[in-house]
Amino acid sequence: MKKLAHRGYSAYYPENTMEAFIQAYNKGFDGIETDVHMTSDGQLVLIHDEDISRTSNGSGYIKDMTLKQLKQYNFHYKNNGIYEIPTLQELLEYIQDKNIIVNIEIKTDHIHYENIEQKVYEMVESYHLHDKIIYSSFYLPSLLKLQQIDSTLYLGYLMEDHYEERIQQLYDNHLIAIHPRYDYLNKENIKNLKQNNITIATWTVPNKNEYKKLKEQNIDMIISNEYLEGEQYAIR
Repeated sequence: MKKLAHRGYSAYYPENTMEAFIQAYNKGFDGIETDVHMTSDGQLVLIHDEDISRTSNGSGYIKDMTLKQLKQYNFHYKNNGIYEIPTLQELLEYIQDKNIIVNIEIKTDHIHYENIEQKVYEMVESYHLHDKIIYSSFYLPSLLKLQQIDSTLYLGYLMEDHYEERIQQLYDNHLIAIHPRYDYLNKENIKNLKQNNITIATWTVPNKNEYKKLKEQNIDMIISNEYLEGEQYAIR
């Protein structure tokens, strides 16, 4: 079972910052989960929300600001220090020579950024990193666009409600991975998914008890803010 750091090592560092990503790697996570949006000048930036008011000292929507404008704000999210908003390019450059995967969530469920799927794909392609990248989204059309671009991609359908309907959509569109909230995964649901050869990656696992139960059920991936297993940093 692989362990992915939710928005980087966000239990201890500002979420979706390069520091959170670097510390996730240092801690020994198998991967990093992050979220991609697009600026008004077409740049791909890593942040969870559509606007910057929760995690920075600024306000406004990503879609309305250039990368230069965004770089002026501090994305410290209640932490001390100065943290710039990272770009997807910066993260890809960091992982080039590292044994780690990145789960890129395409954040199009509220605002659809024109052609963002193609832009993300081309950015990953330019670094020859498709073997280290998995994609996910709550917005099915974004996954289907990526499927059309490259049918070999790992595409995970994110879910937190309307499971019956969405799982049927997953089967109908020949997607191979589900990313549900951890509390959906009881023994029966896990058994049904595994019988249909569906990869299971769940979020956001809150504690060691839930982690242990999921591990015993042979879940493929868990996404959490905490490391949840062991206290020592991995030797890199």
